[in-house]
Amino acid sequence: MKSISTSCIFLFTILFSGSLLAQHSGVESEPEGVAAGGPITPADWQHYNANKDFQPTELPNGSVINMASIARFAPISRMDGEIRAIPVTDNTWILGGHVYGSTVIETDEGLIIISTGDSADTGAKLRQVIREQISDKPVIMVIYDHIHGARGAAALLDGDEAPVIAHPDHNRIAEASGGLANPNIAELGPHLDARGEMQFGAHLPATGPDAYPLPLIDAHKQSAWMPATQTVDDGETLTIGGVQMQFFHAITDTEDSLTIWIPEWEMVIDNVVWPLSNTYTLRGDRFRDPMNWIAALRQIRDLQPEIILSVGSGAMPLIGKEAGQEAVSALMDQMAFIYDQSLRLTSQGVNISDIRHHIKMPDSILTSPYANELYGQFDTFPQANPIFNHGWFSGYAEDIHSLPRQVQAKYLLKLAGGADKVMDAYEEAMEEKEFLWAKELAAQLYYTEPDNDDYRQALADVFRRLGQMSPGLIARNFYLHAAISLEGNKDVSLAGVQSQEWVIANPTQAVDFLRIRINPERADGIEGVLLLDIDGEQSALHVRNSIAEFIADPANHYREADGKISVSRERFAEYYRGNIDGGALISEAKSDGRAKELLELFDRYEKVPMYPYSLR
Repeated sequence: MKSISTSCIFLFTILFSGSLLAQHSGVESEPEGVAAGGPITPADWQHYNANKDFQPTELPNGSVINMASIARFAPISRMDGEIRAIPVTDNTWILGGHVYGSTVIETDEGLIIISTGDSADTGAKLRQVIREQISDKPVIMVIYDHIHGARGAAALLDGDEAPVIAHPDHNRIAEASGGLANPNIAELGPHLDARGEMQFGAHLPATGPDAYPLPLIDAHKQSAWMPATQTVDDGETLTIGGVQMQFFHAITDTEDSLTIWIPEWEMVIDNVVWPLSNTYTLRGDRFRDPMNWIAALRQIRDLQPEIILSVGSGAMPLIGKEAGQEAVSALMDQMAFIYDQSLRLTSQGVNISDIRHHIKMPDSILTSPYANELYGQFDTFPQANPIFNHGWFSGYAEDIHSLPRQVQAKYLLKLAGGADKVMDAYEEAMEEKEFLWAKELAAQLYYTEPDNDDYRQALADVFRRLGQMSPGLIARNFYLHAAISLEGNKDVSLAGVQSQEWVIANPTQAVDFLRIRINPERADGIEGVLLLDIDGEQSALHVRNSIAEFIADPANHYREADGKISVSRERFAEYYRGNIDGGALISEAKSDGRAKELLELFDRYEKVPMYPYSLR
């Protein structure tokens, strides 16, 4: 993943100084007939399809973007330049310049660090600022507020020895995920991580119209995570360095969030009070139940803190009870409104794909800068709630079965009178700035002839326009990654694979995961047991009926192995990750029996482009 350039950070310094905000604070003209805030968000369908007056803004690094959410977030953001220490009290600081800014508490005994950054690189930078701007006292305790802010720990400590406190589930989550995602289905973790690359702008350039403007996390930099050495129960109180702290469990974007309450100072340190709301993430992950997040907000509200430090949100400290209550209440109400209305409309029989079009967010909620959609867009949240309960089926019979997308596209083009007429309609829609309609037309053209450069460019062009109009960075990034995929960037893919290090550390689990690579056409009519001995660690796959059953203990399986491969962890990892094919693995490993035949039933991992030139 590309790191955020200095020019990009400088951009935000300009933004927050007010020079661009003064010029562009009113740039988001609403479509006629749509109240400020839109039906659910400024980015409702009319914004994309009936807003001829909208003009995006070009930033100093060339990025073309919808400025509305940036303008709303800017006054409360601490992501306004290089990492620096922001004083909160005489002995407490929060580090600005990055979305995950450590909170540092100086005690007579040493420093307490809460949150360590998203990578080894960030952790090292945080340590440097702590030493230069705060104190050279030893670190006596590290506290993980949640998993995403735990990946800089070893670099931040830089050899210092300190205990690490976390939620009881933290180590399990960190060790099981193998990446950014915390999936319900472990085998899909790499796929979700591939989507995460798009969410965080992994393949976008540092300059130009597609440039990513905001320094969020870098999910693929080297991790410096350290396992927690101590966990805390919900409500448990500890005294650390003379400071009494009470820990509460919270479920927000992760299931291992901790809210820390320091009663003597009436201070809360948390991963809850986000001004970058995201109760559903387009990259996919475990269901983020808004009611859990609301419960965590209510807990903070009821503590009535004088100071709120949200270390994982990129926000400035909230100082004063009134300011804290207003921010927390706005977030609670925004989440509750979308959640309750999505359930209300679903209960009334509104099709799940349409519920976003029937929710009008009250303007009173949108007056708070904490209810903004710079990160996740509100209109992407509602569908996740009923889907969690009833799955993909809307309940409407027409949604049970469908034509394959390519077949449907051919029928529609025939109905329209041919591809030329559809292209004419597309060009007219682009001219009229009816971008959602243009997207539908261009998609039909692509799916009838995916290797047609004109059709690919047509779809890329409208995706880019939709991205430039999106106030939410996540939606913008997905649109732009789709555009550059259509334009030939092969690195943009919905396919993913675990790291070399993960495979080497977990060879038996990797063998298990090979199940989902069996090719049913090649395996048709074939049965056999393939035993893999990976540096003495044995497991097997029993192929039959075009499935591959994982056998954890081959010695006790009812059928003996029909083929065996003995290989090192490192070489197996090369095969698993697609760097070599099965033939190369067999040629270098010790094998016998039907090993080659059985191994060739499994697909070689391949990073297929998001928008390939062939839909075969």
